[in-house]
Amino acid sequence: MITLDSISHTYPGEAAPALRDVSLTLGDATVTALVGPNGSGKTTLMQILGGLLPPSSGNVSINGTKVSSNDLLGYSIMASSDRDFDNSSAAALVAYASLRQTWDQKLFDHYVQRFDFQLKGRKKLRKMSSGQAAILTGAVALASGAPITILDEIQAPMDVPTRYAFYEELLTLAGDIMEGHRPWRTFLISSHMVSELENVAEDVVALKNGHLLAHESVDEFTARVSSITGSVSDVEHFLAAHPDLAVITTRQLGSTREVVVDLRGGTIGEAELTSHSLTSSPCSFQDAFAYLIQENDQ
Repeated sequence: MITLDSISHTYPGEAAPALRDVSLTLGDATVTALVGPNGSGKTTLMQILGGLLPPSSGNVSINGTKVSSNDLLGYSIMASSDRDFDNSSAAALVAYASLRQTWDQKLFDHYVQRFDFQLKGRKKLRKMSSGQAAILTGAVALASGAPITILDEIQAPMDVPTRYAFYEELLTLAGDIMEGHRPWRTFLISSHMVSELENVAEDVVALKNGHLLAHESVDEFTARVSSITGSVSDVEHFLAAHPDLAVITTRQLGSTREVVVDLRGGTIGEAELTSHSLTSSPCSFQDAFAYLIQENDQ
C-alpha cells in the first residue's frame, strides 16, 4: 500500500506549486488512472512516486514506512513516450532492465512474441518508430516486476490495435497479481485518451492545478455525474427542491432543458425523477472527467 501524505512541490523559479497538499492511498494490485488537463501536476506526481523528484514537502510511505526518493528509485519504474533512451540499443535497454532482481524474462519473452520486437544487433531506439519504441519501453516496464509501475502516456504513440493489446496485457498481469500468482504491484497509468481508461483502471485520481479533485473507483467516478432532462418548468421545480445540488452545466433547446449534476454525497431515485416528469442518463467516464474539470473552473 502506497500512501502520499500532504505532498506539495514547487519548481525553482516558479511561484505557483505544481502540486498542492495531495494526500491519497494507492492499494496493492490496482490499476489507477491518473487524469487531468495539461499542467495539472500529473507528471510531477509520477516523478515523485518514481523517485525522480523529491517533493518540496510531505511524505511517501509504503506499507506504513516512510521512504525516501532513493528508496522509491528501487521500488519504481517509470515508462513514458519521451524517448529518453533513444541513444541506446533495444538489446542494451533490455539487458539493463534485466538487472533488476524482480525482472521476469519469461514474461518479456511473451511480449517479444506478441509484439514482434526486433532485439538483435545494435539498432538504436531513435531509428524505431515512436510506436515501436513505446511498446518496447512499455513491455520492459511490465516485465520489470517493479512494485510501483508508472506508465506516463506510454500508449499515446501506439496504433489502436497495439494499444488495446497492451491494455490487455496490463489487465492480465494485474489479474494474476490479484489472484496471488505474482508479488504485489501497483500500476499508475496516465493518458489524454481518457475514454480508453474506463475499461483499464479500477480507480481514478483526478488533478487540476495541482489540487486533488477526486480519488475513487471508476464506477463511483462515473456514477457521480448524471444528465437530467425535462421541460424547463419541471427542471426548475426540481432544482428548487434540491438547492444543494451542484449543477455543472445546463443547456436549453426550446421548451426542453438538460442539466448535468454532480451527485457526490447523495443520489436521486427514479421515483423522484418520475414525479417531476424528468429522465436521467449516466455520463461516460470521459464526460464525467470533462464535467468535473469544468465544475472546478467555475
